[in-house]
Amino acid sequence: MNPIPTLLAAAILGGLGTLAQAAPTQPPANLASWDCTGTCGATAPGGDVGTSPTGNARFGYVSTAGSEALNTSPIDVKANSTGVATNGSRFLSDAFDAAGGDQLSLYFNYVSTDGKGFDDYAWARVVNASDNTLVSWLFAARSTNSGTRNVVPGDLLDKDAFDPDQTLVGYKDWDFTSKSAADPVDFSVLGESNGSCWEDNAKGCGHTGWMESLYSFRDAGSFRVEIGVTNWGDSLYDSALAFDYQQLSVTEPVPEPATLSMLASGLALLGLATRRRRLNPARP
Repeated sequence: MNPIPTLLAAAILGGLGTLAQAAPTQPPANLASWDCTGTCGATAPGGDVGTSPTGNARFGYVSTAGSEALNTSPIDVKANSTGVATNGSRFLSDAFDAAGGDQLSLYFNYVSTDGKGFDDYAWARVVNASDNTLVSWLFAARSTNSGTRNVVPGDLLDKDAFDPDQTLVGYKDWDFTSKSAADPVDFSVLGESNGSCWEDNAKGCGHTGWMESLYSFRDAGSFRVEIGVTNWGDSLYDSALAFDYQQLSVTEPVPEPATLSMLASGLALLGLATRRRRLNPARP
């Protein structure tokens, strides 16, 4: 008996068995189990952020609007002429298990009313459940007016740490959607900033649209997903990051956008004088 066909068949079956073990994995379905710092919640599609490719009735978000939390970002971004990171928000999932080869799929949509030095930014990453150390970056975006293709990944991370061509599906054909004074940014979780832009017709005011991030786990373990957004230079002209995944649900109340106007009112009053200065056409 020739052993070669038998060995080949065994190898093929073994390979198929390995493939069969790899499966989609996701964070815990219920957003109520996530830990929020700042302004986080769930909302229905509307305005510039329509239904994600999952078709879910609601998706999650983090927003700078109404947040007084500081030091929420894990990214070490050097100060520029306008300052440093200010208030922000972070949403951290409960722990979930994944096997080596399992694939994680999440969708993200970054929306911003800021830019030109006041470059807000957002991120998403997988961390180890035991100590929150980095496993992999999933998404990065930063407000800018120096070319909308630079919004993602926003020059926040080295390419060897986060390569959008490898992580984001269809990235090579993607472009940012800029809004205008006639058709301003519309995403209710932006609170007082919704419907505005730091300057009329600034290219950096707008949204990325839904972008799918795919990550394959190299090793088995217990993990969390962390999603965040931060203001830069001041607490005005807010930004937000919407996110979704196939099994996302909300079975207990989490903050809805209707509450953001009350949360943001204090910040809006404190920042009124600065807002007027920033609306001045002479802003550098």
